[in-house]
Amino acid sequence: MISNTNNDTLLQVKNLKMHFPIKKGLLQRQVGSVFAVDGVDFQISKGETLGLVGESGCGKTTVGRCIIGLYKATAGSMVFQNKEVNNQSRNQMVELRRNMQMIFQDPYSSLNPRMRVRDMIGEVLTVHGLVKPKHRAQRISELLDQVGLKPEFAARYPHEFSGGQRQRIGIARALAMGPKMLVADEPVSALDVSVQAQVINLLDRLKQKFNLSMLIISHDLGVVEHVSDRIAVMYLGKIVETASDKNLYNKPHHPYTLALLEAIPQPRSGGRIRRKTRSILGGDVPSPINPPQGCHFHPRCPRVEDQCRRERPPMVEVSQGHMVSCFFPGEKS
Repeated sequence: MISNTNNDTLLQVKNLKMHFPIKKGLLQRQVGSVFAVDGVDFQISKGETLGLVGESGCGKTTVGRCIIGLYKATAGSMVFQNKEVNNQSRNQMVELRRNMQMIFQDPYSSLNPRMRVRDMIGEVLTVHGLVKPKHRAQRISELLDQVGLKPEFAARYPHEFSGGQRQRIGIARALAMGPKMLVADEPVSALDVSVQAQVINLLDRLKQKFNLSMLIISHDLGVVEHVSDRIAVMYLGKIVETASDKNLYNKPHHPYTLALLEAIPQPRSGGRIRRKTRSILGGDVPSPINPPQGCHFHPRCPRVEDQCRRERPPMVEVSQGHMVSCFFPGEKS
């Protein structure tokens, strides 16, 4: 667990669990569970960006949906602005979401294809009573300008935009309520490589301008490198390493983190090459229905010992603010 709790904490997550039931038969009896998230701890301070990274299926998107209230967590605590998210009623969640908004992975499916841009953004402003009707058009123009779109685009439909432009519309809609925190779920994975950097830079500028806190969820450590203050690495429902961006990239301690870093494409010339060798992980990711005993990573770990197969490693602090869940952090290659 991250130990740097302070008065600036905006979101505190403790022992978060999300288990999806598996039901079979005519009576739909539960025969098992998918342990999508199985005990996650982290916190986000005011104005801070936390990058949550891991392979597809590790549970990182589920974490984001629990925080925003789209899933009701099986267990654990999520305290946002001193309010427990998991205990909020529907009306209370409407109030909470004014300060916490989500940016979805697919910028097309998250937009209503039958509504113009001005109607999608204007609906948010109207439902929450954020501006008077006579000022709505002006506010929509301001929001589009903040994300790098022309005000006249407000009259268009989603199909008339490129993927990058649609994601900017989604960001503008999220900004409409003046939130204090954004949860961005794979915000650039559906975009062309040439557009990804533009959207990441946009999120970074918005963070600085509005002092936003962010949780950026991604499978690519290269995407979150320049925008995150801290990074949490997730594997099979658990966080295995957390550190500042510089510490994680310069001195990773968990073998899974090392493998993710070495999977980032490196230029052949120019720039600094982090490593000359690559660690290739063997085997497949275990099923979240029946996760392995002990350390969840031990079936694929090059450092595995008998202790790893029997016991779950606790989170330990290897340096200031650098937490790792491993019995042998950084010891073996």
